[in-house]
Amino acid sequence: MYCPQCGGTNEDSARFCSTCGLDLGEYKQQWQETGTDAAEQPAGEPAGRQPAMHQQPPSQLPPYQQPHQQQYQPEYAPPYQTPQYYQTRPPYGAVPRVPSYMGWAIATLILCFWPTGIVAVVYASQVGNKLALGDITGAQESSRKAKIWCWVTFGIGVAFVAIAIIATAFLAAASVNVY
Repeated sequence: MYCPQCGGTNEDSARFCSTCGLDLGEYKQQWQETGTDAAEQPAGEPAGRQPAMHQQPPSQLPPYQQPHQQQYQPEYAPPYQTPQYYQTRPPYGAVPRVPSYMGWAIATLILCFWPTGIVAVVYASQVGNKLALGDITGAQESSRKAKIWCWVTFGIGVAFVAIAIIATAFLAAASVNVY
């Protein structure tokens, strides 16, 4: 049985509409009292029997029995501004920008310390592949690790340069005293 108010489907034995809560008892009684003649009976239904209301969708009901759905105009409200401290998800299909630090990884590989520079390059190369597969959190994690390894490699390179300067200064001071 279709609800005459909202058009929701209900069991024939239902007293109230499961969607809007309308009392269906009076409409069942009204439907049985109106009756139809044998010419209006659908094929396969015995004459004198009332057709069940649930056999017709609301769009095929007569206009006076179709559910009334009033469209309300919403009041004006300014657009909701999402606070910046909430992280919003990108729209479906949009790929967020995750930095790979590949240029920095290659520079530290060549100029600073190659064993840890290789690790930085490996993590930097994983970022694009993981983004292409849709693994955004994995891409962000690889980006974070690439950045860390770039800083470690840069720190080792700076430490080597500092040690080389100090060693050169000590050797220069020792060679002055020898002669």
